[in-house]
Amino acid sequence: MENPDIRRQYSLASYFDEGINPTNTFLSRGENLDSIEKPAEVYSPANPDSLWYALYFPQLAELDEAQQESYLNQLAILVERVSSNITIQSQAIVCEIRSALRYFGGVDKLHETLKEPIQAKLIKLALPEYFSYAACPTVTGSLLLARSGKKTLVYRKENLRSALSKLPIDVLNLSKDHFQKLSNMGIRYLSDVWLLPSNGLQKRFGKDILTTLNKALSLESEPICNFIASPNFSTSYVLPYEIEEITLLLLVTNKMLIKSCAFLRTHDLSIDKFQISLRHHKKDKTIINVGTQLPTRSDKILSKLLEIHLRSLNLVAPVTAIKLEMDEFQPFYSSSEILPLENIVREIQSNDRDLIELIEQLVARLGRDLVYRIQMTSGHCPEYATKQLAYNEIKNSKIKQEEIPAIPRPFLLLKNPKQLTIKNGRLYNKKPIAIISGPERIETYWWRMDNVLRDYYIALEHNGSRLWIYREREEEKKWYLHGYFA
Repeated sequence: MENPDIRRQYSLASYFDEGINPTNTFLSRGENLDSIEKPAEVYSPANPDSLWYALYFPQLAELDEAQQESYLNQLAILVERVSSNITIQSQAIVCEIRSALRYFGGVDKLHETLKEPIQAKLIKLALPEYFSYAACPTVTGSLLLARSGKKTLVYRKENLRSALSKLPIDVLNLSKDHFQKLSNMGIRYLSDVWLLPSNGLQKRFGKDILTTLNKALSLESEPICNFIASPNFSTSYVLPYEIEEITLLLLVTNKMLIKSCAFLRTHDLSIDKFQISLRHHKKDKTIINVGTQLPTRSDKILSKLLEIHLRSLNLVAPVTAIKLEMDEFQPFYSSSEILPLENIVREIQSNDRDLIELIEQLVARLGRDLVYRIQMTSGHCPEYATKQLAYNEIKNSKIKQEEIPAIPRPFLLLKNPKQLTIKNGRLYNKKPIAIISGPERIETYWWRMDNVLRDYYIALEHNGSRLWIYREREEEKKWYLHGYFA
């Protein structure tokens, strides 16, 4: 590697080995114990003396925006090995490396440090393992060079224009319409664009093209959004001897949860799931995933849920070590205290919290596939006035109970209404029943050619039970039992 301040420009092909031999020799951040970096978007101007190294992944173009963001974040964590100043661009990761050149012994050594883990990560993500790269003193310039696939290295700003002028205009990521217009004008390379009057170019194509080229040449400032990895926390405990009693395991896991919740309070975070790994001698580890309905940082709630999971578990072998991992955090929102006079509101909030804890414990004991919630929907027809929500749908719905309708509805609705008999002018459901209120007329679903024309009444049985019955308004006008109030 020659002096980085010389005026000539080099091809990275002479510095970088293009062979492909991926190996899984790196550890993810989740393997670090008690590690955390709180995420935040930090914008800062680019240093004028920087050297920016861009990694471009064209295969990400086939993915949606959310997948691209997720994959780039995972790849950016690997780039932290060589730089702490990282920004994520469209299908690319750009990092500052001038300050790291002396430490790594040049660009070629720095690239070799990144090459194997990035290729291995791409394979793990089921993506093609190729990527292009380039470096120059500006973020935008390095990105344009990387998109061209020429693997060019430019050390000094004075050489930027000559290096960029040879790039085709498709590195600008133009719209199809703008690309076609420039092509029809005979514009093929960036050098051709610079020959056009800037005022006319901006008038016909907008200011984005000019802004991009000016940033690439360091004629305009480049505010960048610094990448900060998503937080993660883990702690582990190696047991002094093998344990197979759940009670003894709970003593250890409770201490770990107290430690993790103290960490959450320190960083003003909360979680809605975490993972416990139980390691065994010569056996595969046992993984327990614990989830909550709402984000929390209460060690009491988490300990209770974990205890339910552990007591329903059949250990394959004694436990030798325990590991607790948290990798998805949410901001903690505290609830306001209620004035003592507002006892009704306090009772409602307490009941909501009790209901949520009950749901969480049922899920821990029975599994999320067996826990449902009944929710009211907007509809007059009784058969369509409620629906079942699965556990994952409960999480996204309002926990607070719906307003009770002005007209009462039964607690239990029969799947198939039961026909009632009439004897001597009286209604019978095995025994005589008496109508105490009604009618409530329901007419709906005429637009589906499945008319519902009914008169509903509330009736009383001899034992005090209240029934919801109706009479058809068409054909034979039969009476049916549709539900029970109690």
